[in-house]
Amino acid sequence: MATVRDVALPLATMCTKVPAVGDDVCDRCHGCPHAGYHRCWSCRHVEGQLALPCELVVPISLSTVHGQLHYQLRSYKGPRADMSWDFLVKTAALLGHFLQVHGACVSAAAGGGWDIISSVPSSADRAGEHPLITAINLVRPLRDQHETLLGRGNAPITHTVASDQGYRPLRRLDGERVLLVDDTFTSGARAQSAASALNIAGATVVAIVPIGRVISPDWSDQHASYWQRQSKLAYDFDKCCVGNH
Repeated sequence: MATVRDVALPLATMCTKVPAVGDDVCDRCHGCPHAGYHRCWSCRHVEGQLALPCELVVPISLSTVHGQLHYQLRSYKGPRADMSWDFLVKTAALLGHFLQVHGACVSAAAGGGWDIISSVPSSADRAGEHPLITAINLVRPLRDQHETLLGRGNAPITHTVASDQGYRPLRRLDGERVLLVDDTFTSGARAQSAASALNIAGATVVAIVPIGRVISPDWSDQHASYWQRQSKLAYDFDKCCVGNH
């Protein structure tokens, strides 16, 4: 029987290395800020709308719209058929293997580990279980730590609009340390709205771990240069953007 590692390792060909924070790298999401800024416009704009956003974002890979990883992370949400099941298994493996290898890195960067793994709810109406939860439940270590903590709130969340009321806690929270996972991170509006709602409710979101941090090379020459630089580097599951290895 194939292990999570067995499924994940061939997927390196669809992944793109996430750079560590530094010059020309956003100090929050590891994306591309404008020249002269330490934080990208999206993170500054989104976090300015929220009371308690999460300070640590650890993407597994960079991604571009219409790229292979982006297609993977869209397709796993499709109807349950042979093809979408394959995408679902691969999504589970990407997340499970990364956290298995780099959970200690994320914990060290966060100043401690977590008690619960939770996922960002869908911002649109969806019948049944969110596919990311289905994927999480395929990996036993993730399933054993997972709990759904949030539901849809009263305020809308869009690409440029975040809100502390976008999601609501499903139970009382009292100091639980939460690792928040998501499939894609573009502006961060959904993930950071979820993180802020949990923090306000009494939890501590130690980190947000999205599988794909979306980059738009056509946004500016600087974004194009950033993507070109990173896409030339070989992806290595043994390295992450917050670890020392």
